Amino acid sequence: MADDDIEVGESIEVTELVGDNGEVLGTVVDDVVVMTGADGSIVDETIDVFDADGNLVAEEETVDVYDADGNLVAEAGEIIVEG
Repeated sequence: MADDDIEVGESIEVTELVGDNGEVLGTVVDDVVVMTGADGSIVDETIDVFDADGNLVAEEETVDVYDADGNLVAEAGEIIVEG
């Protein structure tokens, strides 16, 4: 990788929350974006919780910054509760 190259990757995982009778109570969406360059990496993870009607109930976002050796150098997070 050249010193000014940046690689970006994203992973999205969706999980259904199901009640005892099989009805869908809601979903959890975990979205992770990783940006990596010669000087380190940034990881931005957002977790959204939706009710059965698709309304946003809660959201949490965390951003981690790593140096070139993989050491955590900064972290910021925010929890947003909508419902």
